[in-house]
Amino acid sequence: MKNQIIFIFALLSFACDSPSEEKKYEGEVTESSTKEIVLESTGSTWVNYSGVLPCADCAGIQTELKLENSPEKIERSFELSETYLETKDGDRNYKTTGIYEVIYGLEDNPGAMAIRLLDENNAPFKSFQQEKSGQLTLLNQEEKPIQSKLNYSLEMVDSKGK
Repeated sequence: MKNQIIFIFALLSFACDSPSEEKKYEGEVTESSTKEIVLESTGSTWVNYSGVLPCADCAGIQTELKLENSPEKIERSFELSETYLETKDGDRNYKTTGIYEVIYGLEDNPGAMAIRLLDENNAPFKSFQQEKSGQLTLLNQEEKPIQSKLNYSLEMVDSKGK
């Protein structure tokens, strides 16, 4: 009986643990859009992604994205480092920090999970779709896949405490 009470209490605790920044696409709901990806349930870890994204006027953009995975926090942080490689002024480094949202469902893919990076005014400035392989793929300004043969993906490097 005691184990049943603990199980019910644990079940109720997890049912109420829904961060407020997570949003869901309000379009047509399909069976695949109801699947959720389970994040770390305790503690704070950082998930790191890395890759070289295409660049129109440089050799590429070395991109490092760190996402905080902390279910206890309402606002989760990100750290974005971008190095524009071989520009006319040499390599140019930019760092951006802020908060991000997790979005379940996109207009063209109701079952997708996306990460939306927010600027200092809480406006979205970059979005990535999480692939089944764990990669993050950069989306365009309308949060749709970029139609190109170029690689717009970041690979998961590791997860660890900051």
